[in-house]
Amino acid sequence: MTEQTDLIPADSLTGTSADQDSLRAQKAKWLRQVASVPNLHAGKHELFPRTLELLQLIASGAATDLDIQPQLSSGEYSMTWRKIAGALRPMGLVENRKGTLELTRDGAQLLADKSRSRLATLMADRVRLFAEVLALLVQASLTVEEANAELVAAYNLDWTSVNNTRLRMTWLEVLGLTEWLADRKQAATQEGRKLFATWETVSPEALTSNTERFTADIPEAPTEIAVLLNRLSTNAGEQEARKTYNIWVPSPASDPNKVENLKVCISAAAEPIQKEEFLSFIANRFELKRSSVDSMLPFMRAAGLLQEVRRGVFTATPAAKAWLTTGSAIDFIRILHGNIRFVGELLHSVTANVPRTYVYAEGARYGMNKEKVRWLISFLADAGLLVETSWSSVQATPTGLRLVESLPLAEPSIVPESVPDPGQAEPSAVALTETETSDIAADLVRTASDPSADGKASGAAFEAVLERAFRHMGFQTQRISGSGDTDVLVQWHDTAGVLRTAIVDGKSSASSYITHGNVNEFAISTHQDKHSAEFVAIVAPSFRGDTITKAAQGKSWVLVTARELGDLVRSAEELGLHPNELGMMFEAPDGRSRLANLIDTRQRELDIITLVIARLKAELEMEEPFSPRDVSLIERTSEVAPSVDELLETFALLDRLDPTIVQRVEESPDPRYSTYRLGNVKPAVMRLRALAAALERGL
Repeated sequence: MTEQTDLIPADSLTGTSADQDSLRAQKAKWLRQVASVPNLHAGKHELFPRTLELLQLIASGAATDLDIQPQLSSGEYSMTWRKIAGALRPMGLVENRKGTLELTRDGAQLLADKSRSRLATLMADRVRLFAEVLALLVQASLTVEEANAELVAAYNLDWTSVNNTRLRMTWLEVLGLTEWLADRKQAATQEGRKLFATWETVSPEALTSNTERFTADIPEAPTEIAVLLNRLSTNAGEQEARKTYNIWVPSPASDPNKVENLKVCISAAAEPIQKEEFLSFIANRFELKRSSVDSMLPFMRAAGLLQEVRRGVFTATPAAKAWLTTGSAIDFIRILHGNIRFVGELLHSVTANVPRTYVYAEGARYGMNKEKVRWLISFLADAGLLVETSWSSVQATPTGLRLVESLPLAEPSIVPESVPDPGQAEPSAVALTETETSDIAADLVRTASDPSADGKASGAAFEAVLERAFRHMGFQTQRISGSGDTDVLVQWHDTAGVLRTAIVDGKSSASSYITHGNVNEFAISTHQDKHSAEFVAIVAPSFRGDTITKAAQGKSWVLVTARELGDLVRSAEELGLHPNELGMMFEAPDGRSRLANLIDTRQRELDIITLVIARLKAELEMEEPFSPRDVSLIERTSEVAPSVDELLETFALLDRLDPTIVQRVEESPDPRYSTYRLGNVKPAVMRLRALAAALERGL
């Protein structure tokens, strides 16, 4: 593969000289863009037509209830309007106006001319690394894996799979900007090259260079705020009293600055105001449903910005009024630090350029989960105290470094959860399993490119690891090998209890690829008939040439690289996939894509469980139960953004696993409004872990 420095030099990506002003503009664009590619959960050929059909429905006024599933020409859609909004809004096509989806001007123009190039340009402007992927394919033809490797290296990404790159390349193909070539590679079409010349991109240099040369003046803290900070210095109990409450502030695309939005909200309470009038003002100002802003009130109180002066009447605290007077975002950060944990401490943890994962781990030591840390990072970035130096890394600005010197900081009070308890055997068993999985994945790649690996006969080491990989995933395996027979026989029972059989032919090669000439079609067909196998998989380090791809397509065989199989072993371990699910990998032509969708769905299920438990845990501090509807509204702008239906499924799953995990406080005829609070999660975790350990011992 071409070295990254040759493939994506900064100047070729930006088309401009790499001066500080240009880099600063690029970084500003990066911060403005959304991180996730819109995903409409549709087949490749349905993506663009479905986008237009959804826009047509929105234009006709069909999206007034965001929690229902629209009726498409092909039937009821699996996504609710709320989830659809999460996909269309980043493209700049729709906006939420008081709970109803409406087209933006860009959305109306796209619906009018149905131009694929128009949508591509919108995505290039609004979605991170969309234009940059096309930049790679303008320069060279690449596989998804190669393009992903280039992006990860250039932009210091923490991506653990190729799914982010694959979805970007799928959209580029759908919009007519790329085309498939031999060897599973894609390249820019003539239309793609022409359109790319009109786009502006963000170079890796823009995210790594220091564009903040000067330290802004740090205003002196007003008396009301200085008193708050002084208490942290003189009373150790005040540090411990700082809250870990959940955070939510309006941040629509038209008003993305969260600090400024919060200032607008608090300004409405500069004088005493009735609760209903106050919350209605916020809903109207930011075009939200009235019920959507209820969760703001507890946060503003916990953050020391709002106080109740008499029943149902609220006003800004003295510190908040001082902030309104100065108008300085730094004063807001000071107030936040005085009341919420891990604010100044977060700045202190990013004095050097560090990955977000490190910041999340540090936040956990102060009792702050990942979602809360994300909010704090956003506040600090909006205040000019922190910058995102790459997709996944952050660093304090010189102004941030200067401010943190004046803040009384606390020491972490929580032992990181990643540190195992020496008295428990289960974590070490999990660690051993993870190590075995990693070893298998590494050995697949190593032995695939070394036929004489481990001093064994040609290809024997690779065959042994293949059998080990499939056995680890729960398949019944038999290594046969030898002249005149297949390498590994793989069997499993499908959901109907029917035994399914596949033969796996391993092809190791010192050149790190195989061509059609390395495959004996007649021999493989003979082996397939001999074992009455329905499926055939050929596993190799990589595949070169269009002939082998066409031959496999003609016979419904699947071609799998050693690295892809290793990734699948990891996914099977991490997500608990069954052989009857993993068996989709053998089903040509679309089994692999269906399996990839299943993996994404399973990961999302786990992410939602984590989010629900974290949300309920946060509510314990304010003793407020939450309903699935509440969680859906609060988290609708988060990275996970679960729908109400997904949350209902999650609560039902937790109840099946152990009824003590969450406790129903108040039952409603509509389950969306039933309220819950956190139950005895730790004992449930230990019980489930003990059951898993017993099952493993039995094996």
